[in-house]
Amino acid sequence: MSITNLELQEEIKCHNELYYQQNKPEISDAEYDELVKKANIRIVGAEPDERFGKVKHLYPMLSLNNSYSKEDVGKFLFRVKKLLSTDELEIACELKIDGLSFSAVYEDGILVKASTRGDGYYGENITKNISTIKDFPKVLSGVKGRVEVRGEVYIRNDDFLKLNENNQFANPRNAAAGSLRQLNPEVTASRPLKYFAYSLVGGTENTQFEVLNRLRELGFCVNEYKFLANNIDEILEFYNKVCDERYSLGYDIDGIVYKVNDLKLQGRLGDTNKAPRWGLAHKFPAALGKTKLKKIIVQVSRSGILTPVAELEPINIGGVLICRVNLYNQDEIKRKDIREGDIVVVKRAGDVIPKIVKVDKSARSPDAPEYEFPEACPECGSGVEERRAEVRCSGENVCKVQMIEKVRHFASCFNITGFNSKKIEFFSDLGLIKEISDIFTLEEKLSKFNLEEHHGWGKQSIANLLDSINSKRVMTLDRFICSLGIEYIGPCMAKLLAQHYKSYENWYLAMTQLPALRRARACASYTRSDGMIVHPPEAFSRLIKINGIGDMITASLIWHFSE
Repeated sequence: MSITNLELQEEIKCHNELYYQQNKPEISDAEYDELVKKANIRIVGAEPDERFGKVKHLYPMLSLNNSYSKEDVGKFLFRVKKLLSTDELEIACELKIDGLSFSAVYEDGILVKASTRGDGYYGENITKNISTIKDFPKVLSGVKGRVEVRGEVYIRNDDFLKLNENNQFANPRNAAAGSLRQLNPEVTASRPLKYFAYSLVGGTENTQFEVLNRLRELGFCVNEYKFLANNIDEILEFYNKVCDERYSLGYDIDGIVYKVNDLKLQGRLGDTNKAPRWGLAHKFPAALGKTKLKKIIVQVSRSGILTPVAELEPINIGGVLICRVNLYNQDEIKRKDIREGDIVVVKRAGDVIPKIVKVDKSARSPDAPEYEFPEACPECGSGVEERRAEVRCSGENVCKVQMIEKVRHFASCFNITGFNSKKIEFFSDLGLIKEISDIFTLEEKLSKFNLEEHHGWGKQSIANLLDSINSKRVMTLDRFICSLGIEYIGPCMAKLLAQHYKSYENWYLAMTQLPALRRARACASYTRSDGMIVHPPEAFSRLIKINGIGDMITASLIWHFSE
């Protein structure tokens, strides 16, 4: 089924929440940019999380337009020169730090408010959190009136490795964002956060380079890599130089930022409703490398989807050691003709997600067999069924991996701390947790069980876990719907459903009626030659009358509540 523009916009909003609020991106920057391009919209960040309190920015914190080629840079320079009616222009070139943007406002030299970018117009209040960062100025000597400092909070790669021993974070950027956006500032204080300042609003400086020098004088950390270019050749020379050296910096960057150096000219150029006209972000290309595919294993998700994963001979691409790559589904394996033992080309898309882009078939053994997808779930042995391009385990209620992942997802949505996959598996092995509802009967079961006999559990850790569970016995409807792990129902879709149905009772009644309504329209369905039942759009279109909820979402809800 084709995805409507409205559904595409909802998908983009969901990715914004995953990236900016939950710090768990599922796609690369380049893939995100492509979605925005298809939808023909511009969204800056995500709506602020109301738990932090909203802060209105003195001036909008708009994101720069992205470019991926020298042709885009040339077009940017041409447009700027044409608007300014000049042939000569100084461009300030700076590193694009891969972190979380912040704004810090000072009144007569005293820090009074700090916030995240948020949606570009309103951010989240992080004043107490940013004050915990070492060397972040709370007082600016000799400064009168109101000034605003903007910059980027990040974590160095070596600090990230120490912090991420339990694989809690996907990358340093997520770790920095998650650390700064903590309701408890003590958690932020315990994390190795650093920052670079790059903007000063309300000062008397005339150029961007003067701004950087003034920020350093005021005691802010300013990145040492900067360059003043007069033409595109000098711009690209700096870009290529940094691109070659970026993995020795010790922290992540994903491109170079170009700004018109003269601040008065920046003011003349102004902003569109999408981005500033005076700046551009030139992203780095994805890194490539060749290695051997040792084996294809199959993982089972919480929704029962069997996902093939390639185990590789470890390869360092762009400073990151890659051992595994997601192969998505059996169609992807067939399309690229991927086989065990192949020599493959691996790319880090957007410098984040590794992918196999092609196979070096000249290096393949003549007798290498095609990969055969399993006919049974590798975890529980249940039969598999095909739905679209996906293969799923049919044993939803008996597959231990699915149960563990459903419980983990539920606990994550409810923010129940200390409930990771390993601990859930531990409780499952003891027979204490077999389904989601067992979370809320755990305290009663533990009263008859001496958990302290097991390694890693003491009175305080047990009390902390139970306190966290008990504090989450009441939850908003949208978060509850999201916590059930229904396919395609992320935070945004859950919010739409909750806003429409108002109460749990209304929502649950409507959902349990969906399968019966679908069966009543079975005459509109037909069976394909491969045996799959297909429901045309008219079979679903009137079942849920909510803008943004299309046939694909409706079908997912029907399948879920049919079980």
